[in-house]
Order: sequence, then C-alpha cells, then structure tokens
Amino acid sequence: MKIEAGNIIIPHGFEVNYTMGFVKGLKANGVDFCVLCCDLTEAGLRAKGIPCLNLRGSTDEKRPMAAKLANLAAYYARTLLFLLRRRSCTVHFTGIFRDEAILVEGLFLNLCFRLLSARYVYTVHNVLPHSRQNSRFFRGVYRLVYKIPDLLLVTTHRARQQLMEEFSVPESKIEVMSIGLNEEMPTTRLTCAEARRRLGCGPQEKIILFFGRMDEYKGLDLLIDAFEQLNMPETTLLAAGSFRDEGYRRKILAAVASARNPPAIRLEERRIPNEEVEVFFKAADVLCLPYRNIYQSGVVFLALRFGIPVVATDTGSLREFVDEKSGVIAKTNDAAGLAEALRVFFGRRDQFSREEIAGGAKKYKWENLCRAMAPLYQPPVSAPPPPA
Repeated sequence: MKIEAGNIIIPHGFEVNYTMGFVKGLKANGVDFCVLCCDLTEAGLRAKGIPCLNLRGSTDEKRPMAAKLANLAAYYARTLLFLLRRRSCTVHFTGIFRDEAILVEGLFLNLCFRLLSARYVYTVHNVLPHSRQNSRFFRGVYRLVYKIPDLLLVTTHRARQQLMEEFSVPESKIEVMSIGLNEEMPTTRLTCAEARRRLGCGPQEKIILFFGRMDEYKGLDLLIDAFEQLNMPETTLLAAGSFRDEGYRRKILAAVASARNPPAIRLEERRIPNEEVEVFFKAADVLCLPYRNIYQSGVVFLALRFGIPVVATDTGSLREFVDEKSGVIAKTNDAAGLAEALRVFFGRRDQFSREEIAGGAKKYKWENLCRAMAPLYQPPVSAPPPPA
C-alpha cells in the first residue's frame, strides 16, 4: 500500500476509543497523517476514511508467548523500516511503553523514533506507570525516556508540573491537551427508565456506578467500604468492568460476601462493549471514582458526555474536570470521606442538570482539542541561510 502522508501516528495498540477519537479530531482539522494500526483498529479506521497501515497484526492476549514475541519483533522491524523511508515526517507516539519491555521500548524504540523523524512527539498518559510510582529504577528510566522526544504532550497541567519538577523537563518542551470526549460510545433515545428496566433496577432505586477496569489503584474496595458506611436505603452499588488481577478479584468478592446487604452490591464482571455503555450511564444517578492514584481518567469524560454527575477522591487532576456543577470531590481520600461525599451528592441531587453537564463538556470534543495541536504536524521550519 502506497502511503504519502506527511505525519505518522503510532498508537502501539493503545485504547481503541482514544485512538479513534484523537485521529478523527486530527482529520477534522485537515492534518495529513497515517496511522500504524493493528487488527483491532484497522476496520474502524478504514470505515472512517482514515489512512492506516496494519503493521502490528494481532494483539490477542491469549496467544502463546512465543507467538507474541515473534509478532512484536516483526512489528518493531516493519515500523522502523517504514520510518526509515520517511525521515521527513513528524512521528507521534500516542501509545504506552509497557513495563515489561521498558528498556526495549522506552529507550531503544523511543530513540529510533527520534532519529528516524523530522520531529518526534510523545504523548505522556501517565508520568510514571500506576504500579511503579515508588520505583527508583522506573524513575531513572523515565528520566531518560523524557529526554529523547522533541516534544511531550500531556493531558493535565499537573502532569506538566511534575515533569518539570521531578524530571527536569524544560517547560518549552511540554504541551498540554486534555483527553477528549469518548464519542465512540453510541447514544440513542434510551430513557433512564428503560435503562433501569434492562438492568433489573427499580425506578426509585438510587444507583451508584463504578465503571471500567477493576484494578486495585482504582479503589473499588474503598468504595465498597464507603457504601457500607453510607447505609442508605434503596441504594445499589453497581460495578461494571473486568479484573486483571485474580488476587484483587478474590478480595472484592470476599468484601461483597461479608457486606451488610450483599444483594445491594452488583458486579457486572465483564468487559462492557461500546453499545452497552449507554445503558449503565443512563441508569445511574452518579458515577463514583474512588481512585487511589491517577493522572487522568477517560471515564470522567464518559460521564461528562452522558451528563452524569461524578463523586471522586481528590487525586491526580480529577479536580480540574469535576466542579460544583458536575459533581462532588471528597474532602478525604478514604472510605469515610467518600461516604460523606456521596451523602452530600444525594442531599443535593436535584441541583445537578444532566443537560448542563453534557452541554459544558462540548469544549472537550476531539475536533476542538486537536485544533490547537494541528501546527505540531507542520514540517519543522529550517533555519534561514546566513547572510552573504
């Protein structure tokens, strides 16, 4: 396939919905680019008329380890050969370097992206991986990682400050662009009453929603403790998502089994497909984010899109996106603080307007966010020749 694009986007298998939203925003602003994709994203990109080249192939986690390693080696080789032939391009790596391959990807691959491009942009989703916050090794590696790109793109002002203070990154090397609304989730005329009927919930039931991957740093166990302290009649905690860690899964199941009223805590333990997300958000009264540590959360922007209020711990940059019109931030990041924040929310639930929340979120549409980023994809301006 002949590719004439002047810019290369490399998602590296990162979140499909994020990738689709971001590249659609670039396309809407007239940016010329090609996406190096995988089997999971190729069909969706082509359906949207976005130029792409499938160099990754399968990303199926169930493959044998030997097949995974062979696939990765071939992917690295194809990608570097592709870039070698297009050294005048801007390369934007929007993915995440995996912890288990940080020396190969974070240093070697990262350096190759810099050497084989006219300008190299790297999106920093997490300044440090969630599970490596206190690791001296990972801090040292990422100090080197951040020196390599020409430009770092971060999603919050807090992340920019951390890069400057803890990793000595010059301010001039950092641009801030928020995550955009997740518009890959289809919306219909589904009503709250119908959504609740589909989930088997009553019309007067108060529903607290936890949504997304059930990892320990996201604090579902903290929310269950808070729910027990809340002790509010006709209230259901609905947690929808999947576990990656079997040990944490057992911990959550034990917490549910020992709860005061186990049927009031419902686990939808599965990956929720895009077409079902609307049901959960339209049925719920509030989305709760009991995160222990986070930089930014795409689930916040799902809530904003559907106009659902948010109750969250005061961690990462959540406060930047949850104000008095869209939710409540807990005063303390423990179960007692979270329970009190939920009481405050239900005490003034009628003051939150879903239409107002959704309307105010339009500034986070990818098309609007990417407009400011479009100049990054112009060819670097060469220095003028010295005077004769």
